[in-house]
Amino acid sequence: MVPDPDLTKLRAILNVRRHEAGLTCEQLSEASGLSRQTLLNISSGRYHGDLRSWLKLSRVFDISIDDMLRDVWLESH
Repeated sequence: MVPDPDLTKLRAILNVRRHEAGLTCEQLSEASGLSRQTLLNISSGRYHGDLRSWLKLSRVFDISIDDMLRDVWLESH
């Protein structure tokens, strides 16, 4: 049986990638086409985003969607 992904990690994934890229929420919004509010909701954990959102973000960060979301499958110890 395939385990459930840990979607609570999405918040950290976005925040780490954004900081590594040196982008503000406004800059990431412009680059991705996602609203600033959507990005703020993902970064605060209020919203997980949808496939379209994560595909756009992976394009902005120039990383595959698999690499971008890998941590949702890693178990915390």
